[in-house]
Amino acid sequence: MVRFFKRAAILLTGAAAALIVTEYATRIALGRTPAGVAPPASPPAVAVNSLGFREREIEPKPPDVYRIVVVGDSYTWGQGVPQDERFSNVLGTMLGPHYEVLNFGFPGHMLPEHLAELDVVLKLSPDFVLLQLYINNFETPTMQRPSPARLMPHYVDVRLSRRSVVYEILNDRFAQLQESLGLVDSYDGYLTRHLLNPESPDARESFGTLRQFFDRTRAAGVPSGAVLFPAADAMGPFGSNYPFGFLHAHEKAVCADAHVECLDLLPLFSSLADPRTTWITPDDAHPNAATNRRAARAILAAFGSAWRR
Repeated sequence: MVRFFKRAAILLTGAAAALIVTEYATRIALGRTPAGVAPPASPPAVAVNSLGFREREIEPKPPDVYRIVVVGDSYTWGQGVPQDERFSNVLGTMLGPHYEVLNFGFPGHMLPEHLAELDVVLKLSPDFVLLQLYINNFETPTMQRPSPARLMPHYVDVRLSRRSVVYEILNDRFAQLQESLGLVDSYDGYLTRHLLNPESPDARESFGTLRQFFDRTRAAGVPSGAVLFPAADAMGPFGSNYPFGFLHAHEKAVCADAHVECLDLLPLFSSLADPRTTWITPDDAHPNAATNRRAARAILAAFGSAWRR
C-alpha cells in the first residue's frame, strides 16, 4: 500500500510539472497571459472627464475652431493604446490648430447608446459628428448571443480562466466543437440569422436606429458621417472568408438613402496579408497604434474636403 501511494504521488507530481511546463511554454509561444495575471507591459493610463469619457474637460468652443465630435465604442475609446495614439487624437494633430476633435467613445456602447449620447454632443456646438461603428453595434437589445457550454462548472471555470491560457484554448476548441455539431450557433451564424435580411425585425430596428442618428444631427443643423471598422479577427489573408459583408452593405444603403458620407474600412483591412498585424495583442483584435494611424489617414481622405474651412 505504501508503495502504491508513493507511485501515485510520483505520477501526480510528474503530471503537475508537465502541466506547468505546458502552461508557461504556451504563454511564451503565444505571447499571451491569462486574464488574472498581470501582463508584462502595463496598460496605458486612462483618465476620464466629468462626462465619463476619455477626454479632457470640454470648454465652450472658440469662434475660430472647427469642432468634430467622434461618437463610438471601445475602438474610439482606444482600448489598449495611449490616449494620444487613438485615431481621434491622430486626426486632430493632422488637421492642425484650427480644428478640435473630441472623443466620445465608450466601451460596450452600441447604436441605442450612440443615439442617446447626442443629447450631450449636440449641446457642445459641434461642426461635424462622426459616428464610429463596429460589427457588434448592429445587435439589438432583444438579440441573445450564442452561449456555448464551458468545460468546467462555473466556480472552477472562473478560477481556471483567470489562471490558465491552456484552459482558455481548450474552452475555445470546445466551443468550436459545439458549433460544428450544431449544438450552438456561431457568432457569425447568429448575426446572419438576425440581420442578413434587411426586412427582418432586428435589421429594421438596428438600421432604423442608425437612420435616426443621421436624422437627428441633420435636424440640429449639424452634418454627420460614419466610419465602419471590420472584424479583423474574422478574416483571413487579404480579407478572405469574411462573413460580415452583408452588414457593411446594409450600412452603405442607409448612408446612401440618408445622403450621408460613410467610410467603410473593410478595403483597408483587406489589403493586408495578415490582418493580425492590426491587433493590440495576439488575443485582442482591437486596433493597435499603427492601425489607428492608418484609420486616421483614411478618415481624413474621406471627410477632409467637407471639413476644410
